[in-house]
Amino acid sequence: MQIPEFLKEVVWSFFPPRYKQLADKPFRKSLTYLSKVLLIAFILAGLLYIPKLFLLKNVMQEEFSKFSSFKLDGEVTQTDRISIPHHNPWLVIDLNSNLTLTKEIFVIDKDDVHYRFLNTKSIPREQLKDFSANKARVSGFLTTILVMLFPGIAILLYIRMWLKYLLMIFVFGTLFFIIMELSKFRLKWKQMLNIAAHSLTLIIFIEVISAALTTAYLIPVMRFLGVSVYAVTTLIFAFLMAVGVVGYNVEARRKK
Repeated sequence: MQIPEFLKEVVWSFFPPRYKQLADKPFRKSLTYLSKVLLIAFILAGLLYIPKLFLLKNVMQEEFSKFSSFKLDGEVTQTDRISIPHHNPWLVIDLNSNLTLTKEIFVIDKDDVHYRFLNTKSIPREQLKDFSANKARVSGFLTTILVMLFPGIAILLYIRMWLKYLLMIFVFGTLFFIIMELSKFRLKWKQMLNIAAHSLTLIIFIEVISAALTTAYLIPVMRFLGVSVYAVTTLIFAFLMAVGVVGYNVEARRKK
């Protein structure tokens, strides 16, 4: 049975002599590899995060108990029904009528907030106005909202982290390219970028999976696009890049 090319790349990323083959491939294929590794890391982190979702309602209820009083007061008037988007709306607001949920995700009417998750539920608007007196119902409602937003949050975080790793590839790839230009073991810029992309394999798994548990031990030093850059994994990445460059040159000389 033939081993999939992607699995080969993952294994080769931990075997320095294979960096000769990895570095000579088109850079766009390295970016595709990076995207797949990050996606798998996100899936693993998501599985680790599932138990926290089951505890989220209790956590929110416990936090709301810190309010001795939390009431929302105010008068809202409406001249016409709001539908977002106009065709096949997800959200409908009509504070002058009593509505029922059909194809929408949220419907806010005169008395209740109706929403759809695994099934159709509703909560009176008056209960939402008084958090402190309705902790259990409000916590359950807000927990559902957060869980529904979770896929969108995950996609946004994936894009941010992908951009962070792309920047690391260019920064470290360019830095090592300049350093190696001063020696007799010169490599092309594209080859150095490919080495950087594959050296990130271990770093991606460490950072993304740790995010579901704790990242304190990685020592955050700054933030880029809302995601942390860590001292520990940055140093490991630099070391792995150096090992990859050495592996490339050793293999190249062996073949000569």
